[in-house]
Amino acid sequence: MKRSDTQNEIIIMITQEAIQNNVGISKATPYSEFSDRIKVKNIPFLGRLHIVRDREGYMALSFTTLYWIYGTFVNLFIILLPHYNDKQLPGELVLWFVFLSVMCIISLFKASTTNPGRVPLVEDSQIDINHWEVCKTCRQKRPKRAHHCRRCNQCVLRMDHHCPWINNCVGEENHWAFTLLLIYAFLLGLTGFVIDMLHFWWWPKCVTCDKESFFIKHQIWFVYLVTALGAAMGALMGGQVIVQHTNILLNQTTLETMGLNQSMGSHSHDS
Repeated sequence: MKRSDTQNEIIIMITQEAIQNNVGISKATPYSEFSDRIKVKNIPFLGRLHIVRDREGYMALSFTTLYWIYGTFVNLFIILLPHYNDKQLPGELVLWFVFLSVMCIISLFKASTTNPGRVPLVEDSQIDINHWEVCKTCRQKRPKRAHHCRRCNQCVLRMDHHCPWINNCVGEENHWAFTLLLIYAFLLGLTGFVIDMLHFWWWPKCVTCDKESFFIKHQIWFVYLVTALGAAMGALMGGQVIVQHTNILLNQTTLETMGLNQSMGSHSHDS
């Protein structure tokens, strides 16, 4: 298949810059985003946003965002602030919850919009690709431990897995943001669950809150749901934190741990 002049120019630009990491390529270069399932947007102050065009991924990411909005609203405006106004809890607890909530959504944004390290098109002698392999799915040359993601239709450097909840692959370039997301989500879920238990069993009913307000009047159902979600989130994210840190200590990815990347001369088990 003959490449267009634009693609040839991009390949030249890649090879001129591609001397930045241990495999000899510039991992997060804009020129690596060749997949037809990737949309790239340059937005002032937010930078270059890397978005995967996947309907199921959009739905999962929307659910994740809605959970964050719901949990933050209920815990902050129905529980924490009314009890704080009644001087039943210290302001530090409110600030701690707000800090975790803000860091959680920032980590989610970074993990879901950062180029995970997609392998660019490279075919120049400046880069030693003699020990690279050819992907059996997209027929592109890639370094070892790279993996092809069928959701993104692209090979990703040191791909850990494709996470639908962030609608993105977790790879070499955004693994740090994903790990931070797990930590903050675990702490947020755990803190929210503890706050809910204190609301049920320890703190007295609020005095200064507007008891005719819809959310205060029906708070029991909102708090029941957020308690269940907080317990589930804390347990799930706690398990993921343990798994990810174990893999980091063992220098393995999730796919390698699951045995999907058996190194018998080639990495042929792409997902």
